[in-house]
Amino acid sequence: MLELTGDILNWLAAGVVFPSMLIPLAVYAGGNRLNATTAWLVLIVVSILAGVLFSAFTPVLSLTPSSVQLMKFAGVCLLFIAIVIISGGVANFAVAIRPALEAVTRITAQIVMWLLLFMALVQFAVVVLRYVFGLNYIFMQESITYMHGAVFLLAAGYALLTNDHVRVDIIYREASPKRKALVDFLGTYLFLFPVCLLLLWTAAPYVGNSWAVGEGSNESSGIQAVFIIKSFIPAFAMLLAIAGFSIALRAGAVLKERA
Repeated sequence: MLELTGDILNWLAAGVVFPSMLIPLAVYAGGNRLNATTAWLVLIVVSILAGVLFSAFTPVLSLTPSSVQLMKFAGVCLLFIAIVIISGGVANFAVAIRPALEAVTRITAQIVMWLLLFMALVQFAVVVLRYVFGLNYIFMQESITYMHGAVFLLAAGYALLTNDHVRVDIIYREASPKRKALVDFLGTYLFLFPVCLLLLWTAAPYVGNSWAVGEGSNESSGIQAVFIIKSFIPAFAMLLAIAGFSIALRAGAVLKERA
């Protein structure tokens, strides 16, 4: 059951996240509603063909999907395309979905930020118990790792969205709004989205196997839920992709205004 659930989630992510990444580019490249939607469909087809050709010429990387996998991806992708078209095209869909996606990123970060307080309290309790009372509980120590991983991975998308991440800024700070938008737009498509796709692709079997065996701690008294902390990896990629979606839309709008 867990394997089936993971498989469904994987192909939902592949069939929805991938075409969603192309929406800001289509909105920027297309003029009216029809042109933007047409550009989006062309980008999807070209990207899929490029991916198939790449996997065919790189067998050593074991990237070639099976026919069953391609059918699953195509089915989910076609369903998503139908939803976008019914909603009025990519421009309307982007405007409608952007606030909801940003809310998901923001609420997730606000929830996990509370773990910073609990992490400090648990760490303080671990120190007191060990050095004052001579007691040591492995599950408490492991819980700190779980909370640290959750904060780092699940709040990263919000930090990117609000520009609160660490930026090695040499040119960007003094650049004009148009140049900043260009950097954001190109950076999202050249660096952020490819990394997100790579993380989702490589993490899928890693996380799926962990769920399949119900992977737990190596210690009998530890937390028997390693599969949960590993699931933060694809969640991290998804939240980063959501942030990139919003950043690319915003940057594309600035570029069109100042063209």
